Amino acid sequence: MSGGTLSSFSKQGILLLSILHYGVGISLFNKAVGDSVELPSGLERECIKSMEWKYRKMVIAEFDGNVSLPRSQFKGRLEMNDSNFSLTIQELTLQDSGEFLISAASNKGRQIPTKTIHLQVHEPISKVEIQKEIKLLANQSCSVWLLCNVSVGSNLSYTWERGNETYRDDQQIHFSLSPADGDISVTCNGSNPVSEKSSSATVKCSNDTTTPEYDTWMKWCRIYIVVPVGGAVVLIVAVAVYYCRGRCNTALTDDTRMKDTRSNSQVMSIYENVDDLAVPRLNTLQTLYDKITFGRQPETPCSSYQEVL
Repeated sequence: MSGGTLSSFSKQGILLLSILHYGVGISLFNKAVGDSVELPSGLERECIKSMEWKYRKMVIAEFDGNVSLPRSQFKGRLEMNDSNFSLTIQELTLQDSGEFLISAASNKGRQIPTKTIHLQVHEPISKVEIQKEIKLLANQSCSVWLLCNVSVGSNLSYTWERGNETYRDDQQIHFSLSPADGDISVTCNGSNPVSEKSSSATVKCSNDTTTPEYDTWMKWCRIYIVVPVGGAVVLIVAVAVYYCRGRCNTALTDDTRMKDTRSNSQVMSIYENVDDLAVPRLNTLQTLYDKITFGRQPETPCSSYQEVL
């Protein structure tokens, strides 16, 4: 069940959604990236005096006796038929999606009601994969989770098939299995308005059930969650230890400096000996009192008896 055209259910659903969303009287065109589209004007040249195509309020093609194509994002990809004024756009991109307005005036000067055409450009689905998670429970049954991964992510619809059972519009399904159920085949069909792909997988419940996808998820969980958190904790501890050691070394250095200062400084008292730096020839220690009074001239004795003494 790979590839193929859109199912009747998908087409009916798309048509119904288009009517509800855009309203009756508004045309909707769904195209794939790289495709070409021809947007009809519903006009005939014989009855028209002038007309113009607008995209996002900008004129991209007009007729007033002659066809002209003003500069726009469609340059080199745009053509307008000069007979019925249909507009052809080639090599469509996702950015080409939007509303196109057609306004015209008849030969009699009467304004023709504006017509709206909505173009939606989609990325085609290239791949569909089923991701499995199977857990063995205490009662020896298995809990099965299946996720349908599609290569594109917009305007998608999902259909699951499991035996005679069908699940719609759910990207993920969950059910229980027992070992007695054996191998169970499950198919996921992913579709958008321009493409459809499907993928199948087999699930089984056994006493030694292990899910590679689940193990892989746990491995990535450890890599992206546990390892970074553990590394952050180690880094914080290392910074804290480095900071504390730095503070301790600083305190120790300050204490050592204080001790050195105290050991190098000399506390002097009135009874303590000091060096005689003023008179180098006296190489003897003096008391503070002696140093203070040093250099005084002895008094001249008044008599010879005082000089002898």
